[in-house]
Amino acid sequence: MRNPRDFYPTPSSITKVLLENLGWEAQPVWEPCCGDGRLGLELCFAGYNPIMHDIESGHDFFDWREAQAPALLTNPPFKVVREFIDHAFAIGVERMALVCAERIWACGKGREQWQRHRPCRFINLDWREDYLGKGGSPDRALAISIWDTPHADTCNYEVWSRT
Repeated sequence: MRNPRDFYPTPSSITKVLLENLGWEAQPVWEPCCGDGRLGLELCFAGYNPIMHDIESGHDFFDWREAQAPALLTNPPFKVVREFIDHAFAIGVERMALVCAERIWACGKGREQWQRHRPCRFINLDWREDYLGKGGSPDRALAISIWDTPHADTCNYEVWSRT
């Protein structure tokens, strides 16, 4: 049974490799799906100044009409990831990094969104985590999409290893 709010904390291994390879200067970063705060805490340790919100604390991302910082980094609920991307750029997010499913762009809706909001980097991870906490063999391959603008002319493909 899936969590009703799609709350699945980001594994530390993913957060660490993301922050090691992100390449953004220290700046305020909005984390609008902070859940239990573990990704935001890693942002603090990496020198960023996170602005953290979550639906559980009364801050639904889709209710925001203005970005709380120009940069956004989060692990959004996958069931609304497409709407999340469109809304983020509609309210003024300028750059964004999202943990996402590895096949986010591999469908008709993905291609349509790619035409609107092509990331500058798309990263597959060469390992799997037990993201859903089922035990046994991990069932989900994850990726990261990074935008330095709401629509890049080109997208670089990368594969990252766990550090």
